[in-house]
Amino acid sequence: MASWRKNGYPGANGDLKPERKGLGTAASEPPAVQAFAVSEAGEARPPAPKPQLVGPFYLFTYAAVAVLGQFVSVYLRDLGFGYATIGALSAIAATAGALSQSIAGAASDAVRRRTPFVLCASALLGCLYLVYPYARSVFSFAALHAAAGLLSYTALTAAASLVLDLAPAAETSRSFASARVWGSIGYVAAMVSIVIWPELLEPPKMFYAGAAFYFAAGLAVLVARESGAFVQERRVSMRAGLFLLRQRRVVVLLSFCFLYWVALQGSFSLVALYVKYLGGGRAMMASAWIVAATIEMPFMLWLARLSDKSGRRPVLLVAAAALPLRLVAYAFAVEPWHVLPVQALHGVTFGIMVVAPMAYMNDIVPDKLRASGQGLVNACLAASSAIGPLLAGILGDVVGLRGAFLGLCVFAVAAAFVLLLLVPESRLRVHEDV
Repeated sequence: MASWRKNGYPGANGDLKPERKGLGTAASEPPAVQAFAVSEAGEARPPAPKPQLVGPFYLFTYAAVAVLGQFVSVYLRDLGFGYATIGALSAIAATAGALSQSIAGAASDAVRRRTPFVLCASALLGCLYLVYPYARSVFSFAALHAAAGLLSYTALTAAASLVLDLAPAAETSRSFASARVWGSIGYVAAMVSIVIWPELLEPPKMFYAGAAFYFAAGLAVLVARESGAFVQERRVSMRAGLFLLRQRRVVVLLSFCFLYWVALQGSFSLVALYVKYLGGGRAMMASAWIVAATIEMPFMLWLARLSDKSGRRPVLLVAAAALPLRLVAYAFAVEPWHVLPVQALHGVTFGIMVVAPMAYMNDIVPDKLRASGQGLVNACLAASSAIGPLLAGILGDVVGLRGAFLGLCVFAVAAAFVLLLLVPESRLRVHEDV
């Protein structure tokens, strides 16, 4: 810990982001004033870049997710792979993402750049899906899924960090939501295109379309110029993630997120199967996710604004209360269309959890460890994405799909108790004058 104190990190009190008491600096001025700040050499700085410019990256990335995410499993099934093998491949991708993100985030902080990580990861994902249709053995698919998990979560970690770099101090959630909402737009647009043009899902067209979206996502991030304020004097150690895991607020936040996302990701994996179990077809399956993604957009923007105004914890409490209700409501559906109104709760579950944990982590970590913190959040998401669907599948086999939703509800309730008892309010972050 002594070396961390020497480099300006917090002391034994665990306060990761100390108060800034100086007044009159460019960092303490409102955004309109910052745009006209001058450097030490007396030269005018260019206007501050806008975090919304990262939106096109999310637009194309989640269009690719819509085309590939739920339908790669169908493709693998058509090749003759069993359900267990398909589940194992999904777990390999999520595990690779979970194991890599503390390193990827620390690397981004160490080199003090975000855009190269997003661009390279997206371009490599495009190349990966161009060759995906030519794989045949389980070992080649395992390698491809491991690479896809590492690259996709790396791109998302760097992109989230870039948005937060560019965000005004008092508008962290609002800025992230204004960029991330474009992902929902891309997802809905791609799903509607699939309903209108089902041939898009025919291999290899689906893989070529996904590759094109990833290439476009990588190029789109170049529109968002990195903030010059991110440049700092001291480089960051690659052990930054381990340091953050010693901090109580980081640990309790990740504990809450893990329990919550296990329940949420597990339920996601069951929705299409549940619609089919109730007698619905592919159109109803697609409609369920179109409803969810459409509802999440206005809620994401509204609740992000509320998070910046009233704090992160009240918004997280809404999400914690809504998820058990959503899971119980699934269990009582008797017709395929009954799933549609339940999907409306997506706005106050996923719509909150895609923004608030990122903002909370950004509140409590030093600016120089921003990507390391976001890497831990995405590592937690990846781990829960591996465990949640696996647990849901086991519960589905043992107690049926209705029982699986109720079983996942136990994790949702546990997450609510962790939030109520252990997770304090984070204070609004303050940009460091670096």
